[in-house]
Amino acid sequence: MYNLTFLSIANRDIQNIVSYYDDINSTLSDVFLKEMEDTKSFILQNPDACPKRIRNIRVSYLKRFRYGVFFKRYKDEIIVIAVLHTSRNPEIWQKR
Repeated sequence: MYNLTFLSIANRDIQNIVSYYDDINSTLSDVFLKEMEDTKSFILQNPDACPKRIRNIRVSYLKRFRYGVFFKRYKDEIIVIAVLHTSRNPEIWQKR
């Protein structure tokens, strides 16, 4: 099993998304957080099932929200680099 670590900027991505959904409806932000938990579990169990993007960075997309979780798998650790909306340029994480 892997350790899952989020870069601080990826945590900020999530905080910004939750804040956005809270402004619309707090139930929506709860549903988003539940789906993030489901996606984290999927990544931990099946990291190689997620497609590679650039330079071994993989992405797992949330099912009900248009966000991708960008991560890199190492021997014993998975590091989440970014959580980005699918309409954004996915290469944003390259600057991180």
